[in-house]
Amino acid sequence: MTLQEHINNVRNKLKNKEYPNEQAVRLGIIDPLLRILDWPTNEPQIVFPEYPVGSGNVDYALCHPSSTPRVFIEAKQVGNIKGAEEQLFGYDSRIRVPIAVLTDGQIWRFFHPTGEGTWAERKTSELDFIAGNSEKSAECLSRYLNYESIRSGKAVDAIREDYDNLVRQRKIKGGLPEAWGTLVQEADKDLIKIVAEKTENVCGHRPDDEQVIAFLQREELPPAQPNLPKQPTDQPKQLDSPKSRKRQSSTRLRVTMPNGEVIERQHAKATFIEVLENLGIEKVMSVHPSTVLNDPPKYFWCEYGQFYIHYYPDTDAKKRALEEIAQLLGVQLIVEIVPKR
Repeated sequence: MTLQEHINNVRNKLKNKEYPNEQAVRLGIIDPLLRILDWPTNEPQIVFPEYPVGSGNVDYALCHPSSTPRVFIEAKQVGNIKGAEEQLFGYDSRIRVPIAVLTDGQIWRFFHPTGEGTWAERKTSELDFIAGNSEKSAECLSRYLNYESIRSGKAVDAIREDYDNLVRQRKIKGGLPEAWGTLVQEADKDLIKIVAEKTENVCGHRPDDEQVIAFLQREELPPAQPNLPKQPTDQPKQLDSPKSRKRQSSTRLRVTMPNGEVIERQHAKATFIEVLENLGIEKVMSVHPSTVLNDPPKYFWCEYGQFYIHYYPDTDAKKRALEEIAQLLGVQLIVEIVPKR
């Protein structure tokens, strides 16, 4: 059986609720998966069960050489993964490993514990055996957990590379608004020229420098956009209908999350995507597949990792979609349409 076939088989059994407890997850999902990835599960000094760490035990330590852990795997009952990161990172604070995995059989979260930041900032990937693409899930598992890749160090290099890329993207995301603010406040000549030329193209009249500066410095700075993965150069990043390019909405969304956090960006699209990120892209797909898809719709989409987000043509449609998603997920969102400032 290939890894992808195992994932597809597990998916069907997960849907039928055939893994009633943590032991079933370990015996029916994790152990066969490790064997497919060439781990000698009959050698307890290499695949070390209940590896002692401080006063507790981590479910699996994958070792190379023998008894020297390189990967920790903490298993949970299906549906009981929430909040278990603290337990996993508690083990790692005593014995540092380059790769840590938390799974309930359906959700697989991969971390680079030797990086910096919170556990969320050290998460490099997350898989969902039900909602996700099984081929891509198999590729990720092989990249991080293949026995020979662990032995050769390639797996550690791979997760470190992925972590470094995430850090780089976070810094870029944080730096863009500051860079824009600097350009505006310093009245950058190139920026003034570009805005003046575009204005002339739109209305047939060219503003002078003072008009452009006054406009820029009273405008709200653009928000940092969600960190959407880079796409192939021959594929558009997003596609709107021809009519949508001719109009700009005068409204935006304000969304109050269950924890009280308010998300309100200058553009309704940015708010919509950020709310989906907070709810969990794969969770949204599982309950509202018209919003998160495996293939792009005709219009109003942007690529997000292995998925495509349909962000709808207007603010009213975005509001309705978020309210439907919240109801299906059983979470409370307050979704309001407010005028742009």
